[in-house]
Amino acid sequence: MAISVVLADDEPIILKGLTKLIPWDQHGMEIAGYAYDGKELFEAIETYKPDVVISDINMPYFSGIDIIREIKRRQLPIKVVFISAYQEFAYARDAVAYGAVDYLVKPVKKTELEAVIKKTLGQISEENEEGRIRDKLNLLERKNRDDEVGGWLAQLAEGTFSEQSEGYPYLLEKLDDSLYTIGILGIDPLGNDSERWPAQTQKLVEFAIHNIVQESLGLYGKGYSFIQNGAHIFVLNHTSEDVPLRLADAIRRNIADYLKLKVSVGVGEPAETLFGLKQSGDQAKRALEMTYYEGLNRVIPYRKLEQRKDSENEWFTLQSGIIKSLTGGDWSGAKASMQTLLRLIESATIGNRQLAVSTCFSSMLFIVQEVKKADVPMSDLGFDIQHLQGRLETYVTYKDLCDGIYDMLLELYNRIGDKPGIKEQTLIARIAAYIDEHYREDISLESVAGIAFMNPYYFSSFFKKHMKRNFKQYVTDLRMKQAMELLTHTDMMIYEIAEQVGYNNARHFSDMFKKQTGKLPQEYKQALRQ
Repeated sequence: MAISVVLADDEPIILKGLTKLIPWDQHGMEIAGYAYDGKELFEAIETYKPDVVISDINMPYFSGIDIIREIKRRQLPIKVVFISAYQEFAYARDAVAYGAVDYLVKPVKKTELEAVIKKTLGQISEENEEGRIRDKLNLLERKNRDDEVGGWLAQLAEGTFSEQSEGYPYLLEKLDDSLYTIGILGIDPLGNDSERWPAQTQKLVEFAIHNIVQESLGLYGKGYSFIQNGAHIFVLNHTSEDVPLRLADAIRRNIADYLKLKVSVGVGEPAETLFGLKQSGDQAKRALEMTYYEGLNRVIPYRKLEQRKDSENEWFTLQSGIIKSLTGGDWSGAKASMQTLLRLIESATIGNRQLAVSTCFSSMLFIVQEVKKADVPMSDLGFDIQHLQGRLETYVTYKDLCDGIYDMLLELYNRIGDKPGIKEQTLIARIAAYIDEHYREDISLESVAGIAFMNPYYFSSFFKKHMKRNFKQYVTDLRMKQAMELLTHTDMMIYEIAEQVGYNNARHFSDMFKKQTGKLPQEYKQALRQ
């Protein structure tokens, strides 16, 4: 940005001469305005807020001394250079004593003006640098204080803070409203790619989220935010009980708008003392864990949970009904009973994800084993009981787990009553379609075996039997075929093609491509152009 200048003199010819005397733009300066007396100069200072004023020292209404005194009184960051006639030399010297950069004697010479301009710009640059250093020191001081406060609040949340702690008086002074609440936010595991971010990206995202949380806090009350064990935690000091939830939702929306990330926020109940933050923090953690039951990308206030205890008889009755419906060819009845059973399991395990997974596993294991014992024809495609619990643990929410169980139940139902050959062809077609759709991702034999509800070892031989090559080679062939298409018909870079076909490492992609085709990707591309 150019340095702005206002020129002032009661003689228009002098102003015209100053304007043309030097190339102002080559010095990084621009003339913002003119003034023809002291009164107009004050108005120009108000209007243009210049960085530099070059003015005749003796003008109507106000003298140069009046002007520089007012600039100093109002602490305006303006550099003043005076122009004086020879007989006003002593007057100009006094003005310099008041803080003017320098003075010029009429008629003004180009070399003298450029020398004064250089001196003025040097002072501006020096002061700007001092200001930057001062700002950095102030920022560092604030950061150190914020880090210190964050440490004290983390101790409060952990229950290791006491009234004898150094920061207790400071926190009492700064956080003097009646209520204290903790909120904890976590990046959702779905809808984001956070697990694959490099360390530098994770650090930048962490910094950006912290800034958004801190800025949002300032709009809703007094408070601080800090990071503990990878979780972003905020402490809000407030008077109205609804403020923490409104703040949490604002944080969630701001992160979505600015960072395109989905997060969930757990919010504890308000405490009436600083030491109540321990309980509020524990509640916020439990609330955030409820994303498994309540869903992602939302604000979840803490609520006390009670698990249903009297469900064993109903549970056994529903399982028996599911087995009866499956073996009797009644899919609608089996699914309806399973829906009721899963609602029952949710009420009995609410708040305990691991208990929900193990309970669903026990139910599915019992159902599969009883169906296999029943006197019904059933194709044996290796329904994977051994890895069933591991598969159930991969679901991020209870709703996802329920949807997965419905798929498993349907797969079990479809294996009853048909000839194995027909079933195998249908299943292998479904597997091939899934691989074709997902080969660009981090796909593995184990993950696809899970889709087919098979033991990975059984699946490997089953796949090779039908596809005439092993799983790894099949995926590699798909990726290389698509890579050759992209090399032939696009101008994409090699690393872009690697990512497009499922390789995170361009070097690994190149090695695989050469092994498959006998040429490096760049060599293949150059050969096409010859």
